[in-house]
Amino acid sequence: MMVRKKLRINIISPGRFHVLDLARELDKNDWDVRFYSWLPTKRTKVFNLPAKCNKSLFGILWPFIIIGKLLPKLKWFSSLQLIAQDYITAFYMRKCDVLIAMSGAFVYSLKRAKKKGAIIVLERGSKHILEQKKILESVPALQGKKPVPDIHVKRDLEGYNIADYISIASEHVKNSFIAHNYPESRLFVNPYGTSLSHFYPTIKPTSDAYDVIMVGGWSYRKGCDLIVKAITKLNLRFLHVGGIVDVVFPNDCNFTHIDPVDETLLVNYYAQSKVFVLPSREEGLALVQAQALTCGLPIVCSKDTGGRDLRSFLDDKKWIIEMEETNADCLASSIQLALQLAESQPQGNRNYAKNALQNLTWAAYGKRYSDFLHQIIKKDY
Repeated sequence: MMVRKKLRINIISPGRFHVLDLARELDKNDWDVRFYSWLPTKRTKVFNLPAKCNKSLFGILWPFIIIGKLLPKLKWFSSLQLIAQDYITAFYMRKCDVLIAMSGAFVYSLKRAKKKGAIIVLERGSKHILEQKKILESVPALQGKKPVPDIHVKRDLEGYNIADYISIASEHVKNSFIAHNYPESRLFVNPYGTSLSHFYPTIKPTSDAYDVIMVGGWSYRKGCDLIVKAITKLNLRFLHVGGIVDVVFPNDCNFTHIDPVDETLLVNYYAQSKVFVLPSREEGLALVQAQALTCGLPIVCSKDTGGRDLRSFLDDKKWIIEMEETNADCLASSIQLALQLAESQPQGNRNYAKNALQNLTWAAYGKRYSDFLHQIIKKDY
């Protein structure tokens, strides 16, 4: 009896991102997967990626990694590191049937793999690069700066042209590509998953809990300046977990900041909070929303976070409130509605997601991706 040879999937990335989880799930779906990044196998094992799947470039890239960590403000060096990893990956990785690559990080690797007959799938986490550039440059605090460097714009656009397909996580990102005349038939929408072993329904907190929590980089991009105005206006207790990027964190007793913590510890902070907010000005689909949803917190988000895509999985849509406009007043009124919802939750486990949780796992994400790969391989071969 002839045994069918597994098709080879290469996944290339400058770091972990969501594609490490994708590599793990595609391996479970019986694909021959190799994950290429600078991450050592010891690190990828933490996320349950089989050692056979990881092909670390750390031994080659370590000088770039160390210098980059010592001198993080050298933007030209970051660009050099990106280009170096692109060329090294292109020559180091095996020949494959499908190449999945993070957008902007790789160009030469795409060209080389395509010459050898691979189908190219680009992973784009945010809106079309030109739309992202326009939105961020319109923020008053960022005017006169380059929030999206020219080299990133150039590499992203080149990648769009090379790719056979682009994988994205939300409808608003899809619409941004269509607005820039990218063919809809080449776009694959697949909302990210989350780990149900790390995130699960939490017990309704007591009245002295934090009213609002936000997890992620404290930045203009994520609308943190709007959070400050809304929380101050409503006089609420606020908790932030993550790094400080380009917005000053208030020196106020109502505002509490926690530096970034390991993902496995985040559930403890969600459990201490009533409502989750994310008023991003542009973002593909923020993974922290799925985490907060799984933990049972009502969510307030902008139309540019992918929250609407998560809401589509819910039987009762009211638990994710999408702001009508991205401004402080709208955020404040939406928070008030969310706090009313939080108060109405019964005592015990907060679990409004119920059956929707099965669609929010990494396993569900990987199965949708696997089905997509089967479709495009039939079409292209």
